Amino acid sequence: MNRAEKTDFLCALLLLLAGILGAGAGAAFQGQDGGWDLRNYHWYVPHALLSGRLGVDVLPAFMGPTFHNPLIDVPFYLAARAFGPLAASIALGAVQGANILPLYLIARRLLPEWPRAFAALAALAGIGGAMNIGLLGSTAGDNLLSLFVLGAVAALLAGPRWLLLAGFLAGAGFGLKTVLAPFVFGIGLTVILFAAGRPGGFRRVLGFALAGIAGTALTGGWWMALLYAQFGNPLMPYFNDIFQSPYVPALTFSDPGFTARLPWPRVQLPLLAGIVDFVAAEQAFTDLRLPLGCAAALVLLAGGLRRRGAGFRLAVLVLATLVPWSIGFAIYRYVLAFEMLGPVLVLAALALLPRRGAMVLGLAALVALAAITRPPVTERVAFGADVTGVAVPPIADPARTVVLMAGLTPAAFVIPAFPPEIRFLRFDGYWIDPGETAAGYARAIRAALAAPGVTALILHDPADRARVDAALPRFLPGATLGDCAPVPHHFAAPGTNWGHLVLCRVEGWRQAPGPED
Repeated sequence: MNRAEKTDFLCALLLLLAGILGAGAGAAFQGQDGGWDLRNYHWYVPHALLSGRLGVDVLPAFMGPTFHNPLIDVPFYLAARAFGPLAASIALGAVQGANILPLYLIARRLLPEWPRAFAALAALAGIGGAMNIGLLGSTAGDNLLSLFVLGAVAALLAGPRWLLLAGFLAGAGFGLKTVLAPFVFGIGLTVILFAAGRPGGFRRVLGFALAGIAGTALTGGWWMALLYAQFGNPLMPYFNDIFQSPYVPALTFSDPGFTARLPWPRVQLPLLAGIVDFVAAEQAFTDLRLPLGCAAALVLLAGGLRRRGAGFRLAVLVLATLVPWSIGFAIYRYVLAFEMLGPVLVLAALALLPRRGAMVLGLAALVALAAITRPPVTERVAFGADVTGVAVPPIADPARTVVLMAGLTPAAFVIPAFPPEIRFLRFDGYWIDPGETAAGYARAIRAALAAPGVTALILHDPADRARVDAALPRFLPGATLGDCAPVPHHFAAPGTNWGHLVLCRVEGWRQAPGPED
């Protein structure tokens, strides 16, 4: 290792340490994640995996998320169980802070003639984006997936001998969460375009593809196989019009995200996200990283047509990812890695200008990006003794009790606190019709209710009472809600509407004792 390489290594190490410590502190400062997705499935699905509850509970986290790959959530779940939510959140934030390392490597590749300080500043500016700050310590997973995205990009730009690593990382990220499909398309197209027609090109493309398949198999293949073995659909419940699993209706179950709000072809979205509120996110925030990064990619594409260097390749990858993302998802979090890449892309585009002036403009751009950034207000609660703080009301005979679920309020997070003998059975909610009779999940619920001596309770948010009152008799003719007991939890904080859950007796179909008052 020569002197320059040693300096690069030391700089990368110091940046990594700064990113880990800073992001861990940011996670602690913001408080514990209390987001909708954590309450719906990020806490439940790792519990279901580790406790063997897949198929025991029926759609507790609604139709889609109940079946999402739980692997990305397992480390936080285990850490929070063992060390408490504060330590687990700090550790999660620290891992998310590691995004700074591939950002620095990418910046060094794109700015080889600039001082290292610019690459370091671009990497720092990258992890200082609005959405990334808002997600520090959050279980949403997007700034964990970005590690795979940015790692794959860094490997791709490092040269042909790193293509296997690029493919493996891209595939592994996709296996964890299939929302990375646009990125897999983008990096795959980039590899094909720049390898095709060159000596050994076919071999490199094939190796990249096989490495991607291996990465997907490692992180997601086992889960797809489990879903296929148990339900007949490896992507459960999505594309069930193709797979025809009898457990759910034969529908696609595609989530339009924010695409319905924009006119076709929606490719203008990357230039609007972060500027126009609510165009690609539920929260209001301000950040020019993605719009300016997209504009910079267009500049690099035009300016690199002759040389086709690292900046040109990255521009192709970014644009080839953002187009299908705009059309198919339009959810900002899913391209969080490109928010982080924004400052790097801006400096790379400015590097097409004479160096001295470009550096001055680059510093000004980084300062302006930081000054304009307005993170979103995310759902947080104070750290407690455990993540959910659920207090289960007394239940006379858990072994003979089932809990129905209805309404649109996420409630699966309470399940780990209940006696394990109790099954949770959702008959109403997103993509779930209480009048369904043919699907396997509906038959499974009715079979559970038909067991001798069973007690039926129902868990819901009183704010959903009108919906529950309408849905319950559609599923169980004649059934009504009886006496209720509250289910206190850590997220029902004053000043929030995060679900003040109650557990009620189901009457009218068969009298049975409910929660003890």
